Amino acid sequence: MPIAVASMGVVLAAPASKTWESLGQLKAGVPIEVVTRDHAEKGEFVSSSTESLTIHTRHGEQRFSRPEVVRVVSRTESRRMRNALIGVGVGAAIGLITDQTLGAYLRNESNPASARPLIWILPIAVCGGIGAAFPSHPVIYRK
Repeated sequence: MPIAVASMGVVLAAPASKTWESLGQLKAGVPIEVVTRDHAEKGEFVSSSTESLTIHTRHGEQRFSRPEVVRVVSRTESRRMRNALIGVGVGAAIGLITDQTLGAYLRNESNPASARPLIWILPIAVCGGIGAAFPSHPVIYRK
């Protein structure tokens, strides 16, 4: 089970190569989050150039120079449901493997009626929860 959960984490957290130029594909008004070394600021995309990024926050327009921006995250679409479903699928696979190995042994030896639901429900719930806990917004730019 630990190998499956770790491999799920590697797949979901695989770094994507997002360049500064990908900010040019954003439309004005799209909600984004700009992360710097000091803080993170949420707002709507205004514009970007080769040297800076401008967003509109509730405090007005804010400009970030390219060297200080660590990451830009899109806030329009959430991938939390997709991540949870991947986790549920991994949990179901773990449940199937456990049921066919440990479950078969338990059914032959002591025949506990309450073990079978636990063998299925526990890995599905744990892996689904782990999948839902992963960051759910796509990264547009990463330094």
